[in-house]
Amino acid sequence: MIGKRITLFAFIFSLVVIAASVFFRIRESYTLSNVLLAASIVLFLIFSWIQRRIKEDMLPFLPDEYREREWRYYFSSLFSFILLIFTTTINSFIVFLGMGISRVLIDILLGAVILLMLYTVFSVPTVEKTAAYPIFLLFALVFAVIVIASQMDIGYHLPENASPILIKMADPLFLLNIALVSWMASLMAGGEMPSPIASVTGLYERGRAVKEEVLYRRNWFYLSVVGLIVAFILINIFTIIKLPGGATLSSVQWGYALIFLSIAILVAIIFYIIFILPERTGTIKEKYDVETLYRILVLASSAIFAALFIILAVLVQLEKIRSIGSIPLTKDNAIDFAIFAILSSIGPFGFYEASRYRKMNLIEERFPEFLRDLAESRKAGMTMARAVEMAARGDYGYLTPYIRKMAVQISWGLPFSEALKRFGDAINTPLVQRTTTMVVKASEAGGKVADVIEAAAKNVREIKILQAERRTEMKMYLMIIYVSFFVFLSVIMALSSMFLPKLYEAAQSAGGLIGGSAGLTLKEYNFIYISTAISQAIGSGIVAGALSEGKMLAGLRHGTIMIIVTYIVFKLLA
Repeated sequence: MIGKRITLFAFIFSLVVIAASVFFRIRESYTLSNVLLAASIVLFLIFSWIQRRIKEDMLPFLPDEYREREWRYYFSSLFSFILLIFTTTINSFIVFLGMGISRVLIDILLGAVILLMLYTVFSVPTVEKTAAYPIFLLFALVFAVIVIASQMDIGYHLPENASPILIKMADPLFLLNIALVSWMASLMAGGEMPSPIASVTGLYERGRAVKEEVLYRRNWFYLSVVGLIVAFILINIFTIIKLPGGATLSSVQWGYALIFLSIAILVAIIFYIIFILPERTGTIKEKYDVETLYRILVLASSAIFAALFIILAVLVQLEKIRSIGSIPLTKDNAIDFAIFAILSSIGPFGFYEASRYRKMNLIEERFPEFLRDLAESRKAGMTMARAVEMAARGDYGYLTPYIRKMAVQISWGLPFSEALKRFGDAINTPLVQRTTTMVVKASEAGGKVADVIEAAAKNVREIKILQAERRTEMKMYLMIIYVSFFVFLSVIMALSSMFLPKLYEAAQSAGGLIGGSAGLTLKEYNFIYISTAISQAIGSGIVAGALSEGKMLAGLRHGTIMIIVTYIVFKLLA
């Protein structure tokens, strides 16, 4: 570190002030606590500004290996960024949604961010002169001074009839949170704190050389992560269920334990991504291609969110959760979370597949143009390597990166036939692979390769024309499916909102119930109707995808759109 005496004094003084702020907040002396925390931020700004001047003077005399030796600031920078984002999120929930979490937690987290930022600032030996640094610095100073002035009844105060949002934003801890966000932005702009991307890159590069100095043995790391996840699950269970004998743990503030465990799990996952996952990348790629990995990632993300919504639906139905922040929940909201689970399951993957099909279609549409240019260049007397190099200078849309990659491979000495084979494997569509295989065989056999390429281009062009005609004809059927679904939805809504209530009232006045002995209520009938409409939406979407694009998976996006429309209509009219 630079300026060890200043650093030691800053840490001790800041730690004392932050500890005093937390102590007074626990004692419910909120004004004094806010003033002390704001004062610690002001002192932090002064300390770091002094340190910046020291670094500017000492920078020409620092050895090159100093930055390599002080690599640990990558950890503190990344962790402080994650912690500040987490704190800002929790603080926003407390201020704007009324989440019932003690402000002591926010005080502790903001203090931890201040200390981590102090360490980072005093460890990074470089500075950059940018216009953004003083602007964000001024923002941080202004917010901290406003808190001190407001708590000491100095200066202007908001009128009582001010907007509720503005009054909530004037919360002292929220203003201090914004001050820290501004100061972190200032540090990143001024080169005194690495950005999150730079921190991850620095940790990865350093970790490849000194893994033993950074992490414990891998088995212990895995055991720690599993232990954190098990503790996270157990605490969630203990806060919901009753123990033997009727005892409960609801009186214990397990929410704080969940928050700190969440942070620990997040940090452990980041370490895994930085240090361990790169070693496994080669093994993963041997089993799966990149496109398959993307699909697995999308499906895994969808499964996580779907599982979360299903759990919420079950807990709401069992009345274990009655609110989220200031939003009240009843049993009727269980169907909402169930619909969100369905949307999470089919929506992201459906739109991803549709995007992938569209990209592959655009690539195949430009593929005949690329083949035609190769054939013309070959007829003009160029070698195939030179023809590919010329084609790499053109614009073929989504196909261009693959052509340029093939040109680079040929420039490294790879034969044209092998480069073209890899080109087809990279695009990985039946049409392109079939065509490239034919061209490779013709190139290896000798003869007039240009004529073979030209014939292949003509064949691909005709196939794409037929596919375009088929899609054009199927658009009418796609429109019919959408119209029929909306007609079905309109009939369902008419039954649910107009016909059924009148019939139900008439049956009650006659002394009977609709449904005979079943005794179904209007809510139960509405549940049946919305379930039927969602089933119809999924089925119609799959049929629409099969007709329009020949792929049922491509119809998941149509089903997602129909489910969203169904949900909105039932919420507004039912």
